[in-house]
Amino acid sequence: MRRFAQFIFFAALLVPAARADEPAVAGSVLQIRGAAFANHRASSDSLSKGMPVLVGDRIVTGRNTRVALKMTDGAVLTLGADTEFAINDYRYSAQAQQGSASLELIKGAFRAVTGAIGKLKERDFRVKTTAGTIGIRGTDFWGGFYFSQALDVALLGGGGIYVENNAGRVEVTEPGNGTTVQNADSVPSAPIRWGKMKLNAAKQSVTWE
Repeated sequence: MRRFAQFIFFAALLVPAARADEPAVAGSVLQIRGAAFANHRASSDSLSKGMPVLVGDRIVTGRNTRVALKMTDGAVLTLGADTEFAINDYRYSAQAQQGSASLELIKGAFRAVTGAIGKLKERDFRVKTTAGTIGIRGTDFWGGFYFSQALDVALLGGGGIYVENNAGRVEVTEPGNGTTVQNADSVPSAPIRWGKMKLNAAKQSVTWE
């Protein structure tokens, strides 16, 4: 009996360690059209509606694909076709009123409507790219390597965004305005009003129509 009790005790110690090693759930697939995959540490899974996405996942979308992700803080991320998007970190606690998001756009285009993290005092929500990092102040924005090899970012609504890299930083505070960043060593362009054609094309890249 004593040996059995010792076995149960040591087995219980091992369970939390195993769970602690598992990646945290960052959100789930809200909607999907076409083929998309989540590349994990050592595997790849085809995405389907309702499937969880985890911290550390790299989402890869195919041609004519759209994927909408509902994150744990209520944010919605929509990925366009031929896009690679990494969830490097995503944590939110409603009870503690704390959270942070570290995302990465490798290629393609996305739209983000931020959730509770965007309303926190710190607003620690960032999207990294090869050309610069996008930060937010509770907002709806689009970003992508879509019109050229440069990064384009546009504010669609909300409090504003900033884009920064080694060369400088620019803030976009007016919906409909955007900035272009050629590379990590080039200063982001001053915000300008996007024409209706360019703005519609950006939105179309992540719509379901």
